[in-house]
Amino acid sequence: MTKTVTSLFHSEHHANEAASRLKQAGIPASAIDIWTTPHNLAPLLEDLGVSRSDAHAYAEGVIRGGTVVIVKCDAPEVGAVVGILDQEGVLDLDEQQAAWRSEGWEGPGEQAAERTESSEPAHADIEPDRTEVIVQGRIRVQSFRVERPARE
Repeated sequence: MTKTVTSLFHSEHHANEAASRLKQAGIPASAIDIWTTPHNLAPLLEDLGVSRSDAHAYAEGVIRGGTVVIVKCDAPEVGAVVGILDQEGVLDLDEQQAAWRSEGWEGPGEQAAERTESSEPAHADIEPDRTEVIVQGRIRVQSFRVERPARE
């Protein structure tokens, strides 16, 4: 089962340092995405299994000058990935959202915050199974199992 690990960094420098350490640990560069602009970030994260509210919070973090790192890895690699990201100055998304709300940020609307069971997956022939796990409140790990229908 593929896991998607997402994290918000204070700066692009810290994100790049984390990516460099991930590569040194054997994570392929093709499995690491660094986002410094919010354009299409929230929909991409939602397609990867991130909740709508978290996806929009990550995009807000980028708007406010942060950088998002997304790592796709296998389950046995999650601990190492989280450990590396956690050592490089990752921000606590929950704390950031609370601070932004105190400044007047509203996040996605109530409708947007709730993902319904009837939502269509990004690709009609793929049925994702998504489970969100919060690790230390700072790094999100989503399970993303893709089952493809049998072709006759």
